[in-house]
Amino acid sequence: MTDPIRILLIEDNPGDAVLLRETLRDVGGTDQFALTHVMRLEEGLQKLASAVFDVVLLDLSLPDGHGLETLSRTYSHAAGTPIVVLTGLNDETLAVRAVQEGAQDYLVKGNVDSNLLARSLRYAIERQRMISQLRKARELERHMANHDALTGLPNRQLFYDRLGQAMGHSRREGESVAVLFLDLDDFKLLNDSLGHDVGDRLLKTVAERVQACIRESDTAARLGGDEFTFILYGVEPLEFPSAVAQKILDAVAEPVAFEDHQLFVTGSIGISVFPADGDDIETIVRNADMAMYRAKAAGHHSYQFYMPSMNERAMERLEMEKQLRTALENDAIWVQYQPQVEMRSGKVTGMEALARWQNAAGDLIEPARFIALAEETGLIIPLGEGILRKACAQARAWHSAGLPVARMAVNLSPRQLQRRPPGRHASYDPVEMVRAVLDESGLDPATLELEITESVFLKDAEHAIETLGRLDEIGVRIAIDDFGIGYSSLNYLKLLPASTIKIDRSFVRLINRNERDTAIASAIVAMAHSLNMTAIAEGVETVEQWEALRRLGCDEMQGYLFSQALNANDATAMLADHFRKSA
Repeated sequence: MTDPIRILLIEDNPGDAVLLRETLRDVGGTDQFALTHVMRLEEGLQKLASAVFDVVLLDLSLPDGHGLETLSRTYSHAAGTPIVVLTGLNDETLAVRAVQEGAQDYLVKGNVDSNLLARSLRYAIERQRMISQLRKARELERHMANHDALTGLPNRQLFYDRLGQAMGHSRREGESVAVLFLDLDDFKLLNDSLGHDVGDRLLKTVAERVQACIRESDTAARLGGDEFTFILYGVEPLEFPSAVAQKILDAVAEPVAFEDHQLFVTGSIGISVFPADGDDIETIVRNADMAMYRAKAAGHHSYQFYMPSMNERAMERLEMEKQLRTALENDAIWVQYQPQVEMRSGKVTGMEALARWQNAAGDLIEPARFIALAEETGLIIPLGEGILRKACAQARAWHSAGLPVARMAVNLSPRQLQRRPPGRHASYDPVEMVRAVLDESGLDPATLELEITESVFLKDAEHAIETLGRLDEIGVRIAIDDFGIGYSSLNYLKLLPASTIKIDRSFVRLINRNERDTAIASAIVAMAHSLNMTAIAEGVETVEQWEALRRLGCDEMQGYLFSQALNANDATAMLADHFRKSA
């Protein structure tokens, strides 16, 4: 059985009320209709405030209300409850006006039988339900047009609209407005490595956290991807946006639980202030974005205020990216080789291939600068493959010339190991790439050693270990570069098919002067030997460093003490002289 239709009758004539109750009983008995009768408009309004009704039957002529004013007052209190006017006034003009003012129907007493009344009530309820659903659908459509589907935050369109309003208010009231631009650090790498479901969950969590960091009068929005923006009103003094930025960074950096793991992500924030940093929306947002990139360059998990000099840096970066792309297209990146030697005998055991680039103006670009840019833009994929191809071809040429270098070490970027590299490299497989280069050069896989850093384990350790295992299966050796400055777990280290650990130069530099550096270097050597790995020290420049490392039992070294990085011709001459003397 369905619940009875709950009717509120506002009617001052007791006889009409009795007649109406009998009319309803004739059509549905007491099971289909539940009638509540009041005789005054104020009583009816109080009932609407305290109880729920499916429909209101309203007489327009009441002691405390008359005509359309009665309908208007009832409609304002009905909260979506349909109203059917039941009156003795047979006035067609009034009936039309009543419907226009919100009534679902207009019935005239004396012309209503039981079936007409019941049908009118049911139709009124159904029409109101359809209107309500249509209104909700339109509200949802408006919301979807202005809000991000994943996080529920305002989207780009609503953000720009609110920023325009904020700037207009600022001009009128003389108050400054701050725009904060938040970008998650290395999110693309995490998203590509762990999958979009995990990335979406992380974005939703970040959205909830950052929204809790601002006032209700401020705005948090998602522009797309991992980019979030904020509008802060009345930001004098400037310590306020600084405090909010730090609060957001701290909230983002909190670990995110996912299944049996915890995900860690940091953010970088740029801040621009209207009107000091620009007089239009595009300029203010662009300058906040530019300041964000400056924060990333400063080391992530930080914020930076916009400064005019950033425009100059941005143009320099764009120009460098353009030149790097051209250099890759023209095969203008070359390789230098630095010897790796046995600590005790001085015998050359290997060479490390190092990328070098001289731009069109003849300036030699620091590797740290263009390698970082290549990582950020995805150009590391073709760059890394090109270096590997040159290095393998050179190693094969040395072997053919009777210069048997036992190891050619080549750096492998974390991005080259990720599950789904970006853009046109989406089908890229590092193992198949290495296999193809080895086949092309004819180099014995055992001669190639790929150097990785501990950062490859920060996002998707299981995938990295699986990929390195496949490389081990084809005979390639693995080295862990810059060991001791990363954050990898020893649980992962014991699973790696690695044969070499390289002690970072930061521990070598002060090894004779700093007890902690000496202790760390000693621990790394001992751990390498316990895992049957070779320990190689980087950046050895003095005899004192060499002697200290030799006492610790370090196996090999590379650095200026023996040789700087050499071009292919000079490296060939050095090897020829070395092998001739050691013959």
